[in-house]
Amino acid sequence: MKRAVNLRLEESVIVTLNQLTEELHTTKTEVIEKAISFFSKQNNLKHNQLLQFAGKLKSNDADNILQNITEDKSSKDFELDL
Repeated sequence: MKRAVNLRLEESVIVTLNQLTEELHTTKTEVIEKAISFFSKQNNLKHNQLLQFAGKLKSNDADNILQNITEDKSSKDFELDL
């Protein structure tokens, strides 16, 4: 079930949104949903690629390290069992 949401967008973003709906023959809702999904995937991919260098870390290990860094940016001490 979809819910109504109110947004305030810059005029240039509204123009782009309108152009995309016409070019893609779809709705504004669909464009916004796909944009948010794409942004989310790209953001998660950047975080995982940051720590999964050369296949030395498993995805779960990389996520745990990233979480530790995020929780306490001043503390970078951690142990790796490679």
